[in-house]
Amino acid sequence: MAEIIPPVISDYKYDGEREVARNIKNDPKTRHWIVLHSLDVSKHTSQVTGECDFVMIIPGKGILCLEVKGCRSLKVEKGMWYYGKKTTGDKRGPFKQASANMHSIREYLCSRNPDFGKILFWSAVVFPFIPFKETSLEWNEWQVIDSDSFNSRPSSQLFSNVLDQAAKLLMGKAGLNWFEKSSEMPSPDLCREILKILRPEFEFYQSPFSRRKKLSDNLKKYTSEQYTALDAMQTNHRVIFNGPAGTGKTLLAIETARRAMMENKRVLFLCFNKNISIWIKEQFDAEDLKLITVSTLHALMLKISGLNIPGNTSSEFWTDVLPAAAVDKIIDTGEAGDHEYDCLVLDEAQDMLRDNYIDFLDLLLKNGMKKGRWRYFGDFNNQQIYSASTMDLDGFIRKHSSNTPVYSLGINCRNTPRIAAYAHLLGGLDPDYRSVLRPDDHVRPELKFYDSSGQQEKILSDLLETIRYGQRYKNNEIVILSPFSKRCCAGKLDSPWNQRLVSYSGVTDNSRISYCTIHAFKGLEAPVVIVTDMEEIRKTESINLLYISITRALSRLVILINKKAQADLKNILGV
Repeated sequence: MAEIIPPVISDYKYDGEREVARNIKNDPKTRHWIVLHSLDVSKHTSQVTGECDFVMIIPGKGILCLEVKGCRSLKVEKGMWYYGKKTTGDKRGPFKQASANMHSIREYLCSRNPDFGKILFWSAVVFPFIPFKETSLEWNEWQVIDSDSFNSRPSSQLFSNVLDQAAKLLMGKAGLNWFEKSSEMPSPDLCREILKILRPEFEFYQSPFSRRKKLSDNLKKYTSEQYTALDAMQTNHRVIFNGPAGTGKTLLAIETARRAMMENKRVLFLCFNKNISIWIKEQFDAEDLKLITVSTLHALMLKISGLNIPGNTSSEFWTDVLPAAAVDKIIDTGEAGDHEYDCLVLDEAQDMLRDNYIDFLDLLLKNGMKKGRWRYFGDFNNQQIYSASTMDLDGFIRKHSSNTPVYSLGINCRNTPRIAAYAHLLGGLDPDYRSVLRPDDHVRPELKFYDSSGQQEKILSDLLETIRYGQRYKNNEIVILSPFSKRCCAGKLDSPWNQRLVSYSGVTDNSRISYCTIHAFKGLEAPVVIVTDMEEIRKTESINLLYISITRALSRLVILINKKAQADLKNILGV
């Protein structure tokens, strides 16, 4: 198939242009063609700017500029062209419009490389929905592709024929020295050179490296501004930091551990999610890890208790059996010994508010939970998605740590304002963020609706094509999240995407795009987040998962929702 840029045809604004692009794409004989859609012509010969619907770079033939008129009716009166129901006429007409665009593009290319002047340039007009049999001195009959020819002949024949007829016309002109018909012009290499010249001139984009560096620098800047929270609580031995997703809790927890390490304290840094624990550990160097122990809560319990995970693991094993065994092991030895720490740092603390978990932590911390030094970081209002979390924050304070100060984090330093607004509107974030530090990048989150599994897979496939190749995001910048593990949409994609995706396991595979459950990606973030399989958004659990997935996105967010949930969506948005 042809290389069509932009590649996702469903995003094209006009149905006539979509039909032309689909016909080109579905014709196997256009395989080596390069087709640019909606090319802005900034250096126009007769007007300030112009737009060419399609620029077709065809090896061995030439360059064909197309004007597509997707109207269902057409009237020409007193030299004015009226398309469809439009009451305003166009005095240029589509043939002059196509010709002017073609001459502008040719002139620009020849100014960059005089050899391009030997290439055949021509123009044509496509009427995909209506017949057009009129003749005129202003155009040649073979420059017209109407509904009859468009629907009866493949694109490779239709558009090649225009250039063949143009070549025949030029060869019959005496004294036309510039034109030399060659079966090799333009060559495939020359086609690529033309593409490189046209795209930078007319389709500017921020380079992936520049985009990543700017994003990284901004996140560091905005997170460092949050360090005032740590400074304000420095004199307190026990503090709870409570804030919604995106307020920098994990990075503040990392900074807390570093500061304690600088005081030569042994630090235990625990979280609930295996994948975030892998990422957190990577933020410390080998010297740091001599004093800082990073682990998930359950991994540490397994290590201390000596238990192996049974084959038919139930939730009771993690919530009751394992904690009891770990506590018994410490008590049996008579002291915590090597497992006693000067400072405890808990990230995702909302998932660890169970009495038996706290009993375990009490034995590991020097002076225990009531008098020891610890910092809890959590989203105690929005992210309690595990059934193990049976105690709310107020209950924990009353029972285990009375008079502990709670520092509220309400400033979002991760998401853009538009993504943060989605967290509030769709994710049920209440109260809303006090402010958002990152500037508006004018990239709007997208909602896409599907009514079948097959349609969702098609939407996801087209999205990946656009984001990966059209918007130039790297594989490791994209993550696909789903409420499901085994029946997620990403796991069902056919070739070629099934070879380009990998189930996320905490270690980024730079060569492939990651997908995993929303639960498994909690606490992490990515420049591009695509959320799939949102079958309903009415239940509290679904809204919580939607909130978590929305707030993972740094730059681009797309949510795929079942059409059955549209009524719920309108109800949520109040429309």
